[in-house]
Amino acid sequence: MIKKIIVPIAGIAALALLMAVQAGAFATDKINPGIKKAFEITAQDTLTIEKESQSEYYHSIGTIRSRDEIDVIPRIIARILEVKVRSGDSVKRGDIIAVLDAKDLQAAVSQGQEQYRAVSAAISAANEQIKSAEAALELAKKEHERTKTLYEQNAIAKRTFDEASTALKQAEAARQQAIQQKRAAQAQAAAAGQSIKQAEVGYEYATVLSPIDGIVAERLADPGDLGNPSSVILRIFDPQTMLLEVPIRESLVKDVIVGTEVIYKVSALDKEYTGKVIEVVPYVDPSTRTFLAKISINDPSELMPGMYGTVKIPLKSTKDIILIPESAVTKTGQLESVTELKDNALYRRQVKTIKSTNGMLEVVSGLTPGQKIVKSPAK
Repeated sequence: MIKKIIVPIAGIAALALLMAVQAGAFATDKINPGIKKAFEITAQDTLTIEKESQSEYYHSIGTIRSRDEIDVIPRIIARILEVKVRSGDSVKRGDIIAVLDAKDLQAAVSQGQEQYRAVSAAISAANEQIKSAEAALELAKKEHERTKTLYEQNAIAKRTFDEASTALKQAEAARQQAIQQKRAAQAQAAAAGQSIKQAEVGYEYATVLSPIDGIVAERLADPGDLGNPSSVILRIFDPQTMLLEVPIRESLVKDVIVGTEVIYKVSALDKEYTGKVIEVVPYVDPSTRTFLAKISINDPSELMPGMYGTVKIPLKSTKDIILIPESAVTKTGQLESVTELKDNALYRRQVKTIKSTNGMLEVVSGLTPGQKIVKSPAK
């Protein structure tokens, strides 16, 4: 019974050992003789590992925004009669994009104009009254002077002089009353004029115009809806002022420099864009501990607000790295290894790498400066 158990266990152990050897578990062993022996490898075939300084990069996800993105909101409360554009339509500054019901405002303008004409007539009548009162006052003054002279000469009775003085006072009072009537009419005219202006401005607001040249991003209202100053009916953006907003962790606030060139890749379009850091917002969001960097985008013709992708921003700081050519790395499944030349013997060393540029790999672990590896080992 014991023999039957031992045989399967030994078989499993042998199989595991074979799989480990094939997977490179003993990768630091000396390489068996192959196509090229250690003493046949020349200096041109090897590479001495060295560290080199390279700029650090910050990788993040950014979102496309337009610097000129405007929510169109009615400035009066009125029913929407017509919306002349749809999402995706191009508009020019001053184009009519929506029309609101302005019957009440039009009636208010007409009423104000009628009231203004009435008070204008009252002002004209008051002017005529003032002229008549001033003429009567002038006569009363002359009569008062004449009677005063005669009274001083004892040519008339005091009663006659008193009657002339009373007439003068009444003429002055009539003139002042006419002036007051004119002032009241003028105040009414000013109020009517102001009402007309307000009604006319409101009537103009009933025709909604595009504030910029751009593209309609969203249409959020339809005919029949009630427009009011708290509701957005259209959203318009300028495609020529697109920029990229990237959240960056606060510890890098001194490493992101305005004017730095960056690369931004949009996976949806499978396309890369270039731009520059044009603004660093001096505010850190307390909920995410990040600040915003705004990046201009060259040739944003195919981009739309809200798109996102990965951005690579060069930082002010640098780091020391080890770079080796891709040809020096041998892959066995998920494992990576290089061939080291040491004491005229070849050894396999496991490494871990990440992609770099121009056919090079960055060594994360497994190699140190001074080691020699074969540039293109036999596969």
